[in-house]
Amino acid sequence: MIQPMRRIIRATSIFAALAVLAAPLVGARPAAAATRPFAATSPFNVSIKASPRIDPLSSAMVARLSRTGQAYANLYAYGIPIYTATATTPRYRVVCDQEGAWGACPLTQQLMPIPTDALPSTGTDGAMVVIDPASGTIGEYWQARRVGSGWQAGWGAVNTLSGSGWGGASTGAGASRLGGVVRVDEIAAGVINHALVVQTDNACAGRYRAPALKTDGQSVRSDCIPEGARIQLDPTINLASIPGLTPGERAVARALQVYGAYVIDVAGTSMSVSFERARDATASSPGATYTRAGLSWDYYGMPRVPWHRMRVLTTWQG
Repeated sequence: MIQPMRRIIRATSIFAALAVLAAPLVGARPAAAATRPFAATSPFNVSIKASPRIDPLSSAMVARLSRTGQAYANLYAYGIPIYTATATTPRYRVVCDQEGAWGACPLTQQLMPIPTDALPSTGTDGAMVVIDPASGTIGEYWQARRVGSGWQAGWGAVNTLSGSGWGGASTGAGASRLGGVVRVDEIAAGVINHALVVQTDNACAGRYRAPALKTDGQSVRSDCIPEGARIQLDPTINLASIPGLTPGERAVARALQVYGAYVIDVAGTSMSVSFERARDATASSPGATYTRAGLSWDYYGMPRVPWHRMRVLTTWQG
């Protein structure tokens, strides 16, 4: 089984809290598959128009992204645990390790709801998302951990469910940690009606493009891809004609044809895709829903998707 390197910690790349913008998923309570966070005009929710403009360097960037013939599904260690708060969910004044380094940490400015059964991702990012429908906000955590009777995090963001899905510093590009994550219910339904998000070891150093607000990219290669870049799988591909394409791969591929994906973070591999961590996931299994859909283990490479037939758009609007 091919597994990617662990994603690179972004400790020196997270900037001061940016303007708060813009999420429900699963954790304490599952949300409906039809529920889609952020405004209808969000870059995550707007489909790619016909005949978009293609970046002149698209072929080179895609060749580097697709060099392994796989895009690794972050299902467990770097899967995103997503919880929904209720009126009885405990509230905490979260302590941020980097408080003052880049300004005031958004997580310390208010009491943050965190369910008693919340568990951050086990990878170095320690990611976690908590949706608070009552306030319409999303608590987004980087390197979160329970300490005694409270919670700490390296940094984080507070975004809004009705916003753009971009804002804060919980990801390298300033995307909401919830934005673009493939949800368990979506895989169960076989339909993903939003753009996805990917990470790569070839994100450009010092360059990014809208809707990204910043970058943690480190690559100086001529074929590097800027964070914020929107990629699309060739929409003319007949997915039904691909032998052995699993239901999970099909759902991902179709979303990539219609909505594409944004590069939002640095990874330790060519390309990885963000998924919600299932409630029944373990280190040895990503959970029953993913397994039934053919996404059989953490970092599953989705090898039947023709990754070499992606293209990079000039702008996110196409």
